[in-house]
Amino acid sequence: MKNSIRTGNFKRNKKRIRWSITLRYILLCLGLFVMVIPMVYMISSSLKPNDIAFSYPIKIIPSADEATLDNYSYVLGQKNFFIYVGNTLIVASVTTLLSAAVSSMLAYCISRFRFPGRNLLYGIIITTMLIPGLAMLVPQFELAVSLNLVNNLWGVILFYTAWVTPFSTFLIKGFIDNIPRELDEAIYIDGGTVFTIYRRVILRMASPSIAAVSVFNFLYAFEEVGWSQTILKKDELRTLPVAITQFFQAHNRTDWGYVFSMTCLSMIPVIILYVLLQRYFISGLSSGAVKG
Repeated sequence: MKNSIRTGNFKRNKKRIRWSITLRYILLCLGLFVMVIPMVYMISSSLKPNDIAFSYPIKIIPSADEATLDNYSYVLGQKNFFIYVGNTLIVASVTTLLSAAVSSMLAYCISRFRFPGRNLLYGIIITTMLIPGLAMLVPQFELAVSLNLVNNLWGVILFYTAWVTPFSTFLIKGFIDNIPRELDEAIYIDGGTVFTIYRRVILRMASPSIAAVSVFNFLYAFEEVGWSQTILKKDELRTLPVAITQFFQAHNRTDWGYVFSMTCLSMIPVIILYVLLQRYFISGLSSGAVKG
C-alpha cells in the first residue's frame, strides 16, 4: 500500500515538474519572439527600398530581388556620419573608464573601511539610483554653463559618469563583499598598502563585476539622447543617437530605410563590446547578486 502511494506521488511530482519545465520554455520562447521580431523587422527594413518598406501584405524578410544596400551606402556617404560615430565612441569609452575607476574605488572604501558617515554615504548612493539624470535637467544645465561645458564633449562625459556611478558602486560593492578579507591582511603583513590591495586584489578579483557594469555604462552613454541634445548644439559635436533623431526629422519621418540602416550601424560597437565581455558580464551579475 505504501509503495503504491509513493509511486503515485512520484508520478504526480514528475508530471508537475514536466509541466513546469514546459511552461517555462513556452514563456522563454514567447519572450524571445517579442524581443527578436522587432530586431529582425528593423534589419530587413534597412535592406528594402523605401517604396516597398510599407508594402502590403507585410514581408518580414525581403526577397533576393528586393534586398539592396543602397540605404547603407547613402548613410555612410553622409559627410558627418563618421564624426558622429567617433564622438559617440569617445563619450561612451571615456564615461565607461571613468565610472569604472570611480565606482570601484568608492565601492572598495565602503565595503572594506569603517568610518563616520559610512552608512549615510551608502544610503545616499542608493537613494540617487532612484533619481533619473534628466529629472534635474535645469540645475544640471546651469551647472554646465557655469563650468563652461556647453558644446563640449566633457560636458556629456562628466554628467554621464555622475549618473551611472551610483548603480555601478552598488553592484561592485556586492561583489567586493564576497572577497575574503584574509587576502587584505596577507598583503598588509607583506608591507602592502591600501592602494596595493586595490590594485592587486580588488581590481583582479572584482573584474567580472566591473566588466558587467562597464557594459551597462557603455550602452547607456552610447544611446542617451536627452542630455546630449540639450548640451551639444554644434553639428560636429553631436553624438550618434542625436544624429539619428535629426536624420529622422530631416527626412520627413518617411524614409524609414535610411533611419533603420543608420540604427543598425549604430548597434555594431555595442554588439562587439558585449561579445568580448560576455563571460565577465554574466559571471559579474550572478556573483554580485548573491552574498555569502
